[in-house]
Amino acid sequence: MKKTNQKQRNTLRIAEYQLAFLTPTGFLAKDGKTVYVSPEFHEKISHIAFILGSGKINIADYLHSVLKHHFPDFGQEIKTIYNDKNKPIF
Repeated sequence: MKKTNQKQRNTLRIAEYQLAFLTPTGFLAKDGKTVYVSPEFHEKISHIAFILGSGKINIADYLHSVLKHHFPDFGQEIKTIYNDKNKPIF
C-alpha cells in the first residue's frame, strides 16, 4: 500500500512538472533579451526542452516557465533580501 501511494505521488508530481514547465508558453525569444548561461547549463536546458518537451518547446519557453514559478515561490525572500540591502544609513 505504501509503495502505491508513493508511486501515485511521483506520478502526480511528474504530471505537475510537465504541465508547469514542459508546455509552450507563447513567449517569443525575439521579444526578450539575450541571456548568457554556462555551456553546462545550456546543454542541460537544451536537452530538457527538446527531449522532455517532445520538440514542442524551446529554451526560451522552458526558462520562462521556470522563472514564472521561481518568483512567486521566492518572492517574499527576494523582497526581504532586497530591503535589507537597501536600508538607509541613518
